[in-house]
Amino acid sequence: MKNMKLNLIALIAGVMLLSGCSISEDDNYCYDRYFMATTAVTGPNETTVNVPITLNVTFVVGNSCGEFFEFAESTTTFPKEIAAAVDYEGCQCDTTATTDTQPYVFTAPAAGTYVLKFVTSDPQLPITRTIVVTE
Repeated sequence: MKNMKLNLIALIAGVMLLSGCSISEDDNYCYDRYFMATTAVTGPNETTVNVPITLNVTFVVGNSCGEFFEFAESTTTFPKEIAAAVDYEGCQCDTTATTDTQPYVFTAPAAGTYVLKFVTSDPQLPITRTIVVTE
């Protein structure tokens, strides 16, 4: 029985060592979410009511730890400001900036003209796309 307890303790200790997990508050864990600058937007400028269109949005990713999360929209009204949210997870990242292109899907519930403003590195100069929606 004593030998069995020692084996169990050794097994638990071994699993803890192999897992590499720690519950210490001193662990280095790096995470941030940033809204990144749009550099280009391509896609159609017109559609019909309730027919989605896809705009390809290119934006900067600051380092190798960055991964696209979602497009954030400033409001539900128009004109609407849109920015790519990028999650950065990791403490040791290659600092070379790259670009990424992700689809932004737009669907209009009514006919009209819709203005989308994609945030750039200069907030005063967004990339503006005007979408004309017909019946």
